[in-house]
Amino acid sequence: MRVADGLVVATLALGSTSLALAANSVHVPNNIPPWLSQAKLVGPSDGTKQVAVAVHLQLSNVSGLQAFLHDLYSPGTASYGHYLTAAQFRATYSPSASAVAAVQAFLSQGGLKLSYTPANGSYVEAAGPIAQVAKLFGVTQKQFEYKGMELRANSEAPSVPDALAPFVSFIEGLDETESLIQSPFRLRGGVQPAAAPPMPIASPPPCSNYWADHSATVSPSAYQYGSTLPWANCGYTPQQVRAAYGTDRVSLTGAGVRIGIIDAFASPTIVDDVNRFSAHYGLPLLTPSNFQQIVVPGTYNYPANHLFNNSVWYVEEALDIEWAHAIAPGANIVFAGAQNDVTPLDHALIHLIDNQLADVISNSWGFWPSIDQYGAIEPLHAAFMQAAAEGISVVFVSGDWGDNLLLGGTIAESGYPASDPYVTVVGGTTLAILNASGDKKEWGWSTAISTLGSSAVSSDGTQVAGTTWSPWPPQVQAFWGSGGGLSSLYAQPDYQQGVVPNGLATSTIDSSGNPVTFSSPRRVSPDIALVADLWSSTVLIGATFTTSSDPVANVGCTTLTSSTEYCEALGGGTSGAGPQFAGILALIDQARFAAGKAAVGFVNPAMYRLQVGSAGSGAPIHDILPPETPLGSLFNAETSPGVFAGVQLFTINSAPLGTTGPVMEGVDTSLRVTKGYDNVTGLGVPNVPAFVDALSSLP
Repeated sequence: MRVADGLVVATLALGSTSLALAANSVHVPNNIPPWLSQAKLVGPSDGTKQVAVAVHLQLSNVSGLQAFLHDLYSPGTASYGHYLTAAQFRATYSPSASAVAAVQAFLSQGGLKLSYTPANGSYVEAAGPIAQVAKLFGVTQKQFEYKGMELRANSEAPSVPDALAPFVSFIEGLDETESLIQSPFRLRGGVQPAAAPPMPIASPPPCSNYWADHSATVSPSAYQYGSTLPWANCGYTPQQVRAAYGTDRVSLTGAGVRIGIIDAFASPTIVDDVNRFSAHYGLPLLTPSNFQQIVVPGTYNYPANHLFNNSVWYVEEALDIEWAHAIAPGANIVFAGAQNDVTPLDHALIHLIDNQLADVISNSWGFWPSIDQYGAIEPLHAAFMQAAAEGISVVFVSGDWGDNLLLGGTIAESGYPASDPYVTVVGGTTLAILNASGDKKEWGWSTAISTLGSSAVSSDGTQVAGTTWSPWPPQVQAFWGSGGGLSSLYAQPDYQQGVVPNGLATSTIDSSGNPVTFSSPRRVSPDIALVADLWSSTVLIGATFTTSSDPVANVGCTTLTSSTEYCEALGGGTSGAGPQFAGILALIDQARFAAGKAAVGFVNPAMYRLQVGSAGSGAPIHDILPPETPLGSLFNAETSPGVFAGVQLFTINSAPLGTTGPVMEGVDTSLRVTKGYDNVTGLGVPNVPAFVDALSSLP
């Protein structure tokens, strides 16, 4: 008899005296928010307020699943390429029905109202008053101030009956840590759209349609960066990016492939926004036949509690859908909005995976630094393993914060889920497109900024004059560049062995710059990269904004109502790179389906076996190198309507030491762009025709 079967007997016996906590209770580990040590106590929570909780359960036979996944993606094994159906996965690796029933009984007998349990039994949702939840799990519920937000949390480890302890991995909903999950998306200048959302800071001409087709002579010279500099780009179009990576040289469109996209909330204008963008750039319109919005079961059981800015997610959603659609215009897009801003996005992920509703899933969000050291990652890790077992590709972005130390990380490392070994992580580059044919130069993305005081631009944009550049050296920005680094959570996966340099996999620094060494190699991110630079090479995003009072910001916008307008803003970050790579995977799956093959699934093992060559070679992946000389671009941004701070210099993947010292090339906080695999761009960037051919040709 399995242990889980015996649990039913124990549960029924306990039921005669209730399943409420008793002396034989057990603490659930890793269930106290790690940010509490930096938070200020405000006071007790309102015990009458209704909240939702979800008890997440452990997978069955995790070691067996890990062995299966290894063979599933290893050519020559009996299991290679033989994906499981969702039903097969549930029968073999999901929590047992008796374990799920026992958790349901515990919650119900504890006074909570059961709401939803997915078919794979990965969690059980229930709701009730805060006071009842606290009593059931043996915790207090208090309000804390952290990072400008007031968040509810428990400072004690929750408990469950000892008979349930072996099956419970995490209790979600005892705190509001998930409010710290965010998208790295920003508009140019690192600006997040505020509530509504309004138009961002204006970026008037001059700007470059292609790299350096509009330049200026600056006086005084920008020290090591010289006196002639290009204006930052005007925002790349889908046609420009497709040409740069060779997507326009393949006939595939992603037809017959489903791209799942997960964000928080759901933009009320998304179809209109994407269709205006698509019509402008000659892409197919969204219709019920190629676009579906899913309401995840249990969504409306959660009370609304909007601690985070919805409109940030609305523009993120537009970016994700528009750029997946731009790369794979024939694919079907399935959008799942998460419940709200205090419920993690793992519920939407689990729904798409467990119901096999997508072939590729794109995610542009992640945990803040240090928050990944928390039990909340266990449900996500289990979901990624299920996706790999079912042949579903899961893509995450590496983030826009470099090594994360600028945001308060304790050591330089990748965030989560961007450190999970079962996801494909997309980093970022600065893309300099030279012409309509797609000829290009490309470097790792990192940016520092200096402003030319009292600067004025000539009417033709060819001359800039001012006083002094300040600060110098240019200042590192919070949204400095492509995220990456090693993982303190996960050991090095097989597919990175022999490819990722041992130094990157074992060495990092702490927040004081002191070396930190691991005794064994770790998982390192990212895996691959695409255009992401928020400053020098942004992409265009079409979205509905609140009408601006600034005539410069309104240029090119279409009036919708008395208070809203459709505009194409400049933005992206790795949030734009992720959906583009999801689109490339859709092209691969289309080719595989046409040949009678299964989807490429978890692509990392195969991708790390591909040839990597120099830029311009015919290799499936092109290596990214540091700039050969100091590079930067100019930008003339408003700080408020009609008010300019001065022309700004955006450095590109480099950092000058003083006004006359050397320039370190390839710098991205403590991360570095180097020949071969690096922790800024991963393996490099895909050469789409060869990349698609290589991965679609696999058996």
